[in-house]
Amino acid sequence: MGKKDVLTKMYLAQNEIFADAFNYYLFDGKPLIKPTDLAEKDITELSAIYKTGKLFANQKFRDVLKLCNIKRYGQTTLVLLGIEGQADVHYAMPVRDYLYDALNYTAQVDDIKRNHEKAKDLNGAEKISGFSKEDHLLPVITLCISFDNNAWDGPRSLYDMFGDIPEELLKYVNNYKLNLITPNEISDFGRFNSELGTVLKFIQISDNKTATRDILNSGGYENISTDTVNMINEYAGAKISTENAIGGHVNMGNAWKELMDDIRIEGRNEGRIEGQSKGEDMLAKLLKKLDPGSTEFNKALNATSEERQEMYLKYGIE
Repeated sequence: MGKKDVLTKMYLAQNEIFADAFNYYLFDGKPLIKPTDLAEKDITELSAIYKTGKLFANQKFRDVLKLCNIKRYGQTTLVLLGIEGQADVHYAMPVRDYLYDALNYTAQVDDIKRNHEKAKDLNGAEKISGFSKEDHLLPVITLCISFDNNAWDGPRSLYDMFGDIPEELLKYVNNYKLNLITPNEISDFGRFNSELGTVLKFIQISDNKTATRDILNSGGYENISTDTVNMINEYAGAKISTENAIGGHVNMGNAWKELMDDIRIEGRNEGRIEGQSKGEDMLAKLLKKLDPGSTEFNKALNATSEERQEMYLKYGIE
């Protein structure tokens, strides 16, 4: 697992960030899911099937999975919420998320079946299936968050991955919709209540240096957590320093000044190096035109910058 994957999973696993992502997507930014409503779940999605005396196992690992109590309209709904972070477009994402969900439902059925086997409380058809008429599954919602500033040009449903299928057949094929957040399509960042919106905003404008400068100078992002700064640096290509962070937060105004100072110093150094390299090339061209040991040759070697400029003009060196 690479640095970017680890950074992303740790960031999305924070309850505040996780809850905000689903509040944005499911409830138009209304904070109906509280960080305290979330409980960490095992990210392993595992299914084992016995067929013709052989064991076939399928194991996948989600990025983040949490059990959530959604309280609304005077009732509580238990639901499993999963997030998959993507650095780039994944052109098979609907199938990938579909598999995660299917494996989770299979695991839920298996757990219920084992409980009934221990209790020995089923008969007839219910005993054969291991699932009673009163049993229920927890719904699973998987959300994909793209951290790419390019447009998502991949499929958004299982149907999108098919070729030309006759409608009379397609209506019998179950579809799977991809739940997707991508920076390129966000128009109202005010619907975010955590720094996840800040990360996605910086990614969206990462190719617009003027917009990035204006945001950093606006004072609206004065103190940002180092975790958020690391995500911005990784995905937006920024170079915001976290060395002077206080209490795990970075003063973006100061960080912007430091960044601009570094850019100016780097530019001056590059200018000196470029000028030095160009001067060496011009001197080499001049010496090739002169006879070694001659007065002009020795003069070129020991000349001041101004004297060399005159000799370049004299001998047509550019």
